Amino acid sequence: MEKLEKLLKYIVSEMVKTQEAINITHEEKKDLIIFKIRVADGELGKVIGKNGLTANSIRGVMQAAAVKDKLNVNVEFLD
Repeated sequence: MEKLEKLLKYIVSEMVKTQEAINITHEEKKDLIIFKIRVADGELGKVIGKNGLTANSIRGVMQAAAVKDKLNVNVEFLD
């Protein structure tokens, strides 16, 4: 799971200017891992993208990376 968190942090850090403001937490529920992302004010739009396309792409990459470890992953973007 540490690899997944590093991957997520890398992806998000390349999209925002204020890397030190990135806060990623995770929560485990049965067979699901939920990553929760917070970024600096005004940068959440960059991470979510137009119509949520970027956010959905991030979710897809994370789910594909988790398949190797037989994990289910979800990513939430918080204000």
